[in-house]
Amino acid sequence: MQNNNQSDGSQPMGDQTDNANDEAKQKEKALVEHWQDLIKARKKDLTDYHEDIAKDRLYVQGFNNKNKKKRTMVNLVFSTLASALPNIYAKNPEIAVTPADMVESSDYSDIKPLTRTGEIIVNKQLGEADLKRRAKAVVRAALTSKIGWIKASYQHDIETDPLIERRINDTQDDLQRINALICECEDEQGRGDLEAEQEKLRLLTESLEAKVEVSHAEGTVLDQVQSEDMLWSSEVSVFDDYVNAEWLAQRVWMSFDKYTATFGREPSDKSKVFNSKQKEGEASINRKDSNARYAVWEIWDKTTSTVLTLTEGEEEWAREPYQPETSGERFYPYFALAFHLIDGQFLPLSTVELIRELQDEYNDTRDQYRDHRKQNVPHYHVAADIDEKTIKKETVSQVGEYTIIDTNGRPLSESFRESPKLTIDPAQYDTSQTRNDLELMSGLGDAARGSIRTAKTATEADILQSGLASRSGEMQDAIEDWIRDIAIYIFELCLQEIDINKAQRLAGKGAHWPEMDKEEIFDLVQIEVRAGTSGKPNKIQEQKQWLELLPQLKELIESVAMLRTEGKDDMADVLVNVARETLRRFDERMDVEEYLPQATEEDNVTSPEDEMAMQEKADLMRKELEKLDAAINKTKAETEKLNAETIEIVAPLNQNVPQSIPQY
Repeated sequence: MQNNNQSDGSQPMGDQTDNANDEAKQKEKALVEHWQDLIKARKKDLTDYHEDIAKDRLYVQGFNNKNKKKRTMVNLVFSTLASALPNIYAKNPEIAVTPADMVESSDYSDIKPLTRTGEIIVNKQLGEADLKRRAKAVVRAALTSKIGWIKASYQHDIETDPLIERRINDTQDDLQRINALICECEDEQGRGDLEAEQEKLRLLTESLEAKVEVSHAEGTVLDQVQSEDMLWSSEVSVFDDYVNAEWLAQRVWMSFDKYTATFGREPSDKSKVFNSKQKEGEASINRKDSNARYAVWEIWDKTTSTVLTLTEGEEEWAREPYQPETSGERFYPYFALAFHLIDGQFLPLSTVELIRELQDEYNDTRDQYRDHRKQNVPHYHVAADIDEKTIKKETVSQVGEYTIIDTNGRPLSESFRESPKLTIDPAQYDTSQTRNDLELMSGLGDAARGSIRTAKTATEADILQSGLASRSGEMQDAIEDWIRDIAIYIFELCLQEIDINKAQRLAGKGAHWPEMDKEEIFDLVQIEVRAGTSGKPNKIQEQKQWLELLPQLKELIESVAMLRTEGKDDMADVLVNVARETLRRFDERMDVEEYLPQATEEDNVTSPEDEMAMQEKADLMRKELEKLDAAINKTKAETEKLNAETIEIVAPLNQNVPQSIPQY
């Protein structure tokens, strides 16, 4: 029977399986090779950009292309970035989750608990993910390297999560390291330090048994991605369209041990090996050396909704392709930030690129001025007929040293005199124009830098401050839009990863967490960054706005309380809506309902007991208003004191500093 089957040309089942496996491996190899070529081509396309990144970073460190070993005298690039950063991003922004415009006012009471819970959870997730530190790093990258990138993930299972560089510590990492150490200890070739590996294994096992870390940590993780480690598909020509790219790829650098622990196997001999400076190493480099690095690319392919993971040089996947279990409305977890966009071009300008030539000019001028001064070291002219034999030194203990010169009877002034010094023209070494150009390009004036080179009138200072506010305001707006996109994505992940029990642990027992699709929820709520909450606070402006609002709020509270006491709830609601709109136009971060007496459902007809209770409420309200009056007076006094101190500091500068100071 078997012979008959073989004579008919059929193959045994085992051979068919082997052939199928071979065919699958050939297809895998072809696809891996396709992506290897694509990655290589895009790296070549962006060579100039990557060189610009290295160049701009040198300028921030105080070097330049002329001399990469000697630092410049004055690092204007670094001081400009250091002054700009706190003006555009100084603290964690406040994320507001509010009812969408389509929600009727009558439904606010039902939606409000959901928005409050969502607001608490999103702000807490971003805070625990160390958003401030990560965002500052990305803003710094955008100022220096044109584009800053961040990757937002929800850590759940180390086996299925995307590559996360800053994982929340838990026992999953320990188990992964233990498995890698077991492989090392069982390696027959060994590495010469088997005892050390066994000791590491013992310590990790003990820490696991002692439950030093939580067994299974969950939560939002934010990874900054270096600018040169991100690639995007070539069809994207405008920066804002990167979210519609066919694919995005992130390079993750891994040591041999990290690679083995992450993927459960060693890299093959075909893998490219780089040194610790991320440059391709020589063939003689030991691939297991602690300085060896492997370039692992995580590719998010939007066309197939698949995540691919490969290592440069390999012919197979480092990890089997997979589809993310949870994702937001946007497919990519990457969020790019840039400031100086150019129409019709993907790559923007960096702040360093705008001012680095000015730093060169400024330091060249200062170097030339220093060389000029060095040439003016005191020196003397001596007659040609005077030599060492005609000069004699004598020392007298009471007087000191004196010199005897034989001038052959001529006056000493004719044989020995001081050489004339080179004349220095201050205008030739004036750097004021360079500083003015630097202010123009960076948007930062003297005050923002913490120095005053030329005295300015109050009007001039206000104009400069308005210019700074306009430039920094535009950059703040870009940052807030960027953080808003991150917050929306995190909220979408939380809706899929968090159940009601965990929501109550995060937001309290009164938390309301929906059991509906995320599309339905986002029809009911909207997520925004409260305007101005990420930049440097202007306390004088905030106090001024509060002083303007407080009397109006006081009057509003009295009017609403009176109308509701009289049973005119409709009129009271109208005033509340007017107050809500007023606060919105002021961009004030408060809920007017918290400061107003709430309407009751009782009848307008009141008994004597009710009237007495209302009188007590009125008395209580009167006391609260007295407290508000006291707060107004206190705030007004503090503002007047602060203004007086500011005038006291600025007045001497305007009086004593001349209108024009030579710039050197």
